[in-house]
Amino acid sequence: MKKKSLQRRHIEALVAVDDNRSVHRAAGALGVPQPVLSRLLGEAEALVGARLFERSSHGSVPTAQGRLILPRARFALRTMERLNDLTTEDAPPIRLGCIPRAMHTLLPKLLERVYPDGGHDMRFEVREGNSLALFNALAASELDFAILRGNVQHESDELAIERLFDERTVIYCAADHPGIPEGQVSLPRLAALDWTLPERGTTSRGAFDAFWSEHGLPPIRPLMETRSFEANLALVAASRLISIAPESIVRRHVGFGVLRIVKVRRALPVNPVMLAFHRLAEADPVLSRFRAYVLEAARIR
Repeated sequence: MKKKSLQRRHIEALVAVDDNRSVHRAAGALGVPQPVLSRLLGEAEALVGARLFERSSHGSVPTAQGRLILPRARFALRTMERLNDLTTEDAPPIRLGCIPRAMHTLLPKLLERVYPDGGHDMRFEVREGNSLALFNALAASELDFAILRGNVQHESDELAIERLFDERTVIYCAADHPGIPEGQVSLPRLAALDWTLPERGTTSRGAFDAFWSEHGLPPIRPLMETRSFEANLALVAASRLISIAPESIVRRHVGFGVLRIVKVRRALPVNPVMLAFHRLAEADPVLSRFRAYVLEAARIR
């Protein structure tokens, strides 16, 4: 006898309970009586063969098995929504997470492909953030794709990661900085200057601190820490501070005559930029096409 499978109503029930952390609130969100939702939840757990939520007077919390299944349930539900609305303007947008450096270098080319000549046949929304936060959001199925630095996580049975391009981080200063010569500069000499850096906890800052430590230099104690490359670019252009940023971004400002790349004897390492996504996306026609656009944009950026 063929084993029964989860139906859309079961998946909607699971996601609603997870979102609301309560069967009562989830029933209200779905507009169904609570006994109906409880029955659907029970059916889903019976079909899966495991308890998916621990229920108490304080609410419903996913079990270990539930935490494994819920991201897949969310992904499946969004795929169903996209397929149902493929020919309407109500299709849910594709959710893309993107690190700041790729917002400057990759997103413009991606827009040219998704929206050629001002027209469009799909929508997407972008969440900007650091690599670790975006990877975690992807793993929880809060995102469909994430563009990340390559040192965050590795592939798994559920998530695939592929290389898009390599990006070098450079040290830069104001074009007329009096304390930094045009020729090569040693790292110890730069360590004595005033810095503004990305805040601690970001992958950019972590990679820079590791590079600095590997060369036996004391940690930089920046005068300022910021959340964005843009803030540091503006600060450095108007002061005697120095900072780090992706080379492609800094070179644009070098062309305007406001910044200068510092020539160091030991170059900072190249960082791969990766695309992470759910393996199930390859079977989704909309997500598969969007992924192809991202790969094409990365090749010609």
